[in-house]
Amino acid sequence: MTNIQIRKKISAILNIKPDEAKTAGLMFLYNFLLLNILYLLKPVRDSLFLTEMGFQQLPWVFILTAGAVIPISLAYSKLSKKMILGWLVHSVTLFLVVNLIIMWWLLQFDSSIVYYVLYIWVSIYSVLITSQFWLVANAIFTSTQAKRIFTLLSAGAILGSITGGEITGFLVNVLGVVPQNLLLIGAAVLLSTMGIVQIVRLQANSSENTEAMVREEKVTKKSALSFSLFQQVMRSKHLLLIMGIIALSVIATTIIDYQFKTIASQTYTTNSSLTAFMGQFYGRVSIIALLIQSFLAPKFIKWQGVGGAVAILPSLLLLGSVGLLVWPGLVAATMLRGAEQSLKHSVDRTGRELLFLPVDLNLKKRTKVFIDLFVDHGAQGMAGLMLLLLTLVFSFTVQQLAIVVAGLIIIWLILALWIKQSYINEFRNSLEEKVGASTSQNQKSDSDFSLQYLFNYLQSEDISKILTSLKEIEANNEIKQVPEETLLQLLEHPNDSIRIQCLKVFRSQKIDGYIEEVAELLEDPDPKVRLEAARYVYHFYDPQKYEASKLEILEEGLYHQDAKIRAAALGLIAKDGGEHERSILTTEILEQAVLYQGESQKELKYETARVLGKVYNETRKPLLETLLHESTPPVVKKAIISAGQSGDRIFVPKLLTFLEDETFKNHAQQALSLYGERILGTLFDYLTDDQLPESVQLSIPPILTINGSQVAFDVLQISMDRCKISVRHAVIRALNKIQNNNSDISVDKSSLQQSILTEKDRYVNLTKSLKLLNHHSISSDAMRFYKLLSEEIEQALENIFRLLGLLYNSEDIYNAYKGIDSENKALRADSIEFVENIISWDLKQELLPLLESIQTEDSSIQNLDSSIYTLNEAKEYLRSLSHPQLNQHIKTID
Repeated sequence: MTNIQIRKKISAILNIKPDEAKTAGLMFLYNFLLLNILYLLKPVRDSLFLTEMGFQQLPWVFILTAGAVIPISLAYSKLSKKMILGWLVHSVTLFLVVNLIIMWWLLQFDSSIVYYVLYIWVSIYSVLITSQFWLVANAIFTSTQAKRIFTLLSAGAILGSITGGEITGFLVNVLGVVPQNLLLIGAAVLLSTMGIVQIVRLQANSSENTEAMVREEKVTKKSALSFSLFQQVMRSKHLLLIMGIIALSVIATTIIDYQFKTIASQTYTTNSSLTAFMGQFYGRVSIIALLIQSFLAPKFIKWQGVGGAVAILPSLLLLGSVGLLVWPGLVAATMLRGAEQSLKHSVDRTGRELLFLPVDLNLKKRTKVFIDLFVDHGAQGMAGLMLLLLTLVFSFTVQQLAIVVAGLIIIWLILALWIKQSYINEFRNSLEEKVGASTSQNQKSDSDFSLQYLFNYLQSEDISKILTSLKEIEANNEIKQVPEETLLQLLEHPNDSIRIQCLKVFRSQKIDGYIEEVAELLEDPDPKVRLEAARYVYHFYDPQKYEASKLEILEEGLYHQDAKIRAAALGLIAKDGGEHERSILTTEILEQAVLYQGESQKELKYETARVLGKVYNETRKPLLETLLHESTPPVVKKAIISAGQSGDRIFVPKLLTFLEDETFKNHAQQALSLYGERILGTLFDYLTDDQLPESVQLSIPPILTINGSQVAFDVLQISMDRCKISVRHAVIRALNKIQNNNSDISVDKSSLQQSILTEKDRYVNLTKSLKLLNHHSISSDAMRFYKLLSEEIEQALENIFRLLGLLYNSEDIYNAYKGIDSENKALRADSIEFVENIISWDLKQELLPLLESIQTEDSSIQNLDSSIYTLNEAKEYLRSLSHPQLNQHIKTID
């Protein structure tokens, strides 16, 4: 087996992609060395402090540590604003190396102050160095990579703690190394990690996923970083929840640490024996942690997600605290502390670091180390105060402290449950911002237009500005003073649309007193202007002033010799007529209008076609049928709408034929929708009939969308698996539109999940077919076929997300789809992580392998279940699809 094959085998076992292996391996080594150093230093710190100062001083050192982290964390945050992450890590590492050498020199003076300083320094170092490591890991790995790789990195930490603890015991017990000299060994190893970080930086330089290791972050003056550090943290609910979990975990585990060390120091009374016990304890417990991380953590995190990962430690500690309360002693204390240590650097550490993934990198770089340092040691100081109060004032025993720990852990568990939703919300907000798809963005309302602004537009020479102003004025019923003189001038404007819109303003704003001026427009060349003029005159007509009733005037118009006047009267009845107006419209008048031949006949027939939908009865059916066969498209369009308004099923077959004609298709769809649920069965038959033209079938889903009822939705859902694939796309889009317009729609979840899996299988099979067929032929016809096949693959992916949008929040799913469909790998990763956290477990199992193959753009899709493995199988599969275009083009590659 070659080296390449061995590397591929190892990568497959560890679930690492080939292009990730080098960076992941370097980061594993980096974390391994950091934890080796830490577990060289911790036994030295613990043994020297406990033997020289006594366990009674632990609460005081906890408090002092809390005070010391404030200036350090603020300094780190300030430094992070000036340096990119790579150089920041180098600077801090070098500073810590110098500190270790100074600390080794100070220990020669055997001063109690030095022991305090050493304890505080190692405590800060342990948080600072690991926090900085995870900040680097957050920067160079995407969210989907992190879910796989972070468990490996945590394993590196655990392995480092094992070897560090064992090396400590070996150096002290076997080689007789003085504990203080371990600090120099740690300094040398820490210095070597700078080389690893530099290689990681160079490796990251070639990766488009990297955000901060290789370049300066672009931070504008108006960005969130203009706020103070505390403001930034307090403005983020997610960061506050993380802080709460860290604080409670530190307080609880610090008290557990006090319980354990108190019992251990009472059992082992010499420096060497206690150092050896501590080293062996940390080493043995780390072996358990390594086993957990290697065999349980990846599956547990995949199964339970981030929420489960951050909840497992407090759950076990709660059980352990109850155990210590019931069976006090070294065994119970060791098991409790062992449970904490075995999970701290495995599942819990991985889960906690994953919580930072959705946080903006610039914000994360400035706040993460601060949170880890300040909250960790601030909480430790609070734990120290609590221990002083409980042990010195209230004389709590180690056993009684278990009650306090149990109470803290319960609150910790509650926050762990809350933070899962916060984690999802952070991704949601991030995706909305990045893809710009939030429908909740504030739209500019009508109130944003000042009246003076609108009125000035009326005097503009720009036709579009005048129309915009007129439409705004028409829609705003709160305007009390309209510039009537300007409107009167616009009635003479040469543009027809402006005259029409101006007349609408006169009527909608109830501007009375201009009947004579408007009446002149009854002779206007444009029929729509004449109609709007008639509507105004009729609306404000005063019978007492003109000695004739409204109906008499209207009836006079219906019998007028001028066909244009008759058309305006018919249009008025169609638009504004009530029962009385419609009653004067006889069949004879309608027949004369339909049969009229002469000047303005198109206009007259147009308005007749419009009004027939309002005054239809069975005796007038021949008139509507005649108009449906007219040669003038505008007349036919109005007749089509009237046929739908009539509700007479006799017109349904004719309307369905209009679906084949692009000129009349939209009107036919609208007309058929007016029949409501009475013809849904007929539409279902047309939708699923393979013998009908595809153009007709594609026109039916929009009809059901207009209907928008639960029954229409159900018809579409049932037909989804029975229609042609090309029609299926339109059906799914219609389902989305109905649900978006009607929040009360209920869905068949089981059926939809099965449809999602069908689309998933189709995506996989089409993708595999394309890979097998691609380059089989390079003719122009074959290239068109490959393009069509690629479009079908994209459509299948869109269908998956459209169907998911029927089961989950449609805006969330849309944003995720846009993210996955983008060219930005980091955005794709965040989108996949978001989807993983909102969909059900069974769908997650099916879809995640597919989505991850899209994210990494690798060949792993070939490993997904499919019936396509050979070229012939691919051709046979494509022929089996009910897809006319694919079947037509498949011959080009035979």
